[in-house]
Amino acid sequence: MMSARILQEAAVRYFLEVVNTGSVADAATRLNVVPSAVSRQISRLEDELGTPLFVRQSRGMVPSKAGEMLAAYARRSQLDAEQISLEIDALRGETERTIRIACTEGFAAGFLPQTMAEFRRSVAPACFEVVVDTAAGVTQRVREAEVDVGLTFSFGPAKDIHVAFSMPSPVFAIVAASHPLAPASQVSFRELLAYPLALPGIHSTLHKLIDIYCSREGVACKSVLSSATLETLLGFTLASDAVTFGGELFVRARLAAGELVALPVPELATSERAIEIQTLVRRELPPLLQSFIERMSKALPPPACVVQK
Repeated sequence: MMSARILQEAAVRYFLEVVNTGSVADAATRLNVVPSAVSRQISRLEDELGTPLFVRQSRGMVPSKAGEMLAAYARRSQLDAEQISLEIDALRGETERTIRIACTEGFAAGFLPQTMAEFRRSVAPACFEVVVDTAAGVTQRVREAEVDVGLTFSFGPAKDIHVAFSMPSPVFAIVAASHPLAPASQVSFRELLAYPLALPGIHSTLHKLIDIYCSREGVACKSVLSSATLETLLGFTLASDAVTFGGELFVRARLAAGELVALPVPELATSERAIEIQTLVRRELPPLLQSFIERMSKALPPPACVVQK
């Protein structure tokens, strides 16, 4: 039987860095030690636990089944230790609880700032740290315990991730109110191809969804603008006859103002794309974090039933 003492030592921190980076050399750089020191600690852990923790592959160090179990334990323990430290400090009145959030770009512009401000006014004077990443990057940050909660898009379950909240996120074609297609109740994807396309960056879930459709239907889909920044896509769409794509949540204010129109696209309606609030699986959430997740869940409005023009 392995000793619990082993799992409390600094070697686990070295191990976790190798898991996160996939490389002994990169882990050593982040830890500010020489690579041989990391290798020694990994070997020691493997000897004491009696099992390999990594599979050495050409693409780097990949955790074995035992390594995955140890990594999950280490991440939860790291978060629990940080939480206990903060709670003890709070008893002395020395700190406010900081909630670390990762989100995709669309949430960072309007929804999240408004929700954080409302939470501070009506629930608790929490502090926040926000980092913006791709959908996959948000999930990875949650998995590696870099953040407490992720707000992102997903097409299905992700390993080591607990979904605290999920709601469908239909994809709409977004056009200026003056666009020739604006009066339509819905448009086919092939109709959209007659106009310039402004697409999200290649790492976005939307771009991947459109690529899948184009590949399946054998149609060419070339954009005149590609950007990871929502405001760039919307600004270009407002100033031209271009078509972009997105969830209604991020353009709701502009729909209400009559600047933009969101058009259903039947070919994209079958997508399982969903908005998710994610946390690390099996982590016991602090009460403040749980309250914030509940507030975000309530603040996420359901998709509108009709197109706003």
